[in-house]
Amino acid sequence: MSDENYDDIDEQDDQDEEKFESWDAFWEEIRRKEEAERGGPKTEIIRGVTVLVPRDLPIRFDRRLDQLKASSSDEDLKALLADLFGADVLDAWIDAGMTPMELRVVLMWGVAQGKGRAMSFRQAYELVKEGSEGKAESSTRKNGSAGSTGGRSKRTSARTTRSNGTSSRT
Repeated sequence: MSDENYDDIDEQDDQDEEKFESWDAFWEEIRRKEEAERGGPKTEIIRGVTVLVPRDLPIRFDRRLDQLKASSSDEDLKALLADLFGADVLDAWIDAGMTPMELRVVLMWGVAQGKGRAMSFRQAYELVKEGSEGKAESSTRKNGSAGSTGGRSKRTSARTTRSNGTSSRT
């Protein structure tokens, strides 16, 4: 690059700095331009509640998602959903009769949208369903209640199978 090109970059930087007084003002301008390019914010109605479709996920969301894996607290879930769809949405969905399966589907769909992946509600449902079936199948294998494997049983030693009582000889 020639020195002339560097001078052009410096002039552009100076113009940007004059236009924005802070990071927040700069980022708000970026957000407004992106929304205008998309035709404004997109909404969906989920269980009678109009929510904004997530376009980007805050870093806090990833942290809360990791915490939620080990938590069953309603407060943790509310905080996670607030990051995705806004405050008080969980209570409204519960009042509208949302089931745990529906909630998992909505979360899957919302996270995909927030990460910039186009996903339909049906695709989210299929992924959640596959995941649920995979977990059930896996836990059945782990606890041994899946039935016979078809293999031969190992012989146990006589010592471990014999009772401690006296044996009769006839």
